[in-house]
Amino acid sequence: MFKRLNGLWFCLLVGLLTVQTSRSVFAKRDGMAIPAEQKATFMLRPELPKDNLGGKQLGYFNLKLKGGQQRTVFLKVFNPTAQPLMIYGHVKDATTNDNATVDYLGNNPIDRQLLKQPGSQWVKVARATKIQPNETKRLKVTIKAPAKGFKGQKATAINLSTNQLAQQNAVENHYVYAIGLILNGQKLTAKEQQPLRSTDIKTRFVKQKRAAISVAIANPNPAYLKSATINVELQNQRWSLIRYQDKKTNRKIAPNSRFYEDVPLGGKRLVAGVYRMTLTIKTAHKRQIIHKNVAISKGQARYVNRNNDQYLKYRNLLVLGGFVIVLLGVVAGYQILKEKHKKRDEHDD
Repeated sequence: MFKRLNGLWFCLLVGLLTVQTSRSVFAKRDGMAIPAEQKATFMLRPELPKDNLGGKQLGYFNLKLKGGQQRTVFLKVFNPTAQPLMIYGHVKDATTNDNATVDYLGNNPIDRQLLKQPGSQWVKVARATKIQPNETKRLKVTIKAPAKGFKGQKATAINLSTNQLAQQNAVENHYVYAIGLILNGQKLTAKEQQPLRSTDIKTRFVKQKRAAISVAIANPNPAYLKSATINVELQNQRWSLIRYQDKKTNRKIAPNSRFYEDVPLGGKRLVAGVYRMTLTIKTAHKRQIIHKNVAISKGQARYVNRNNDQYLKYRNLLVLGGFVIVLLGVVAGYQILKEKHKKRDEHDD
């Protein structure tokens, strides 16, 4: 019976699993991770309604929600273990990880300047549910939209977690599953869509202590950006051979979120100077190009405006020119004084 249930439940399960203090094996489906059977501590599947946008094959909730509307959906949870489990429920807002992958586990804080009305505030799930061995329970999820409705999409996820003792009761593992819950409000018109923004740039060490230039990208729109191609180019304005570039394809950006896109140096030395940055973001329906002037010095990077850019490029020339002017003034003054003394001496004679 357990093997048969494994096949049934896991073919319908779409979620994310994180395991602390133990190593896990993952399979891939629809860009999300599915835990291997031998690592499962409990199993779940969403009971998708008939009006689920995109159909039941999505494996997650994708619901249309009108102003003031209240809906109830369910998750089936099965405990295949020989011990009771306490299942803890939380609702998280989706964010974007660095380098444009979506996080549904709440690992990143939400940006309240971009997401002023989090969808997680409208969703409720039981904080704790106890499930006996070989027991199945239906967990109720209630959703209540604000009276005035909302524009675009709210990307949330229902996180279910449990703690389980490992073999010999030595280590406690923490398992977390996330089931997507996408809420769709009033359609966002083309005029209401705002351009993407980049307001920050910095240098830092990323994974495996690799040096990189990191460009901040903000999506101010309540809508996913899918299958995105992100290309960053930084061209030194003095030396044409000094150039940093990185391109990533098939990226996904969550609604109303901010992240950093890394440009690894790839073993190259970071050369100080003024650069022209070209950031290109392309999706199936839109292409946007952002140009910025970047000043890099002593391992730091920052955006500068055009006037500052020109000042930085020619600062040394200005300083040198000022020094030359002062020197010429001193020489001219010396010559004038010398001529005065000469005339005075001639007059005395």
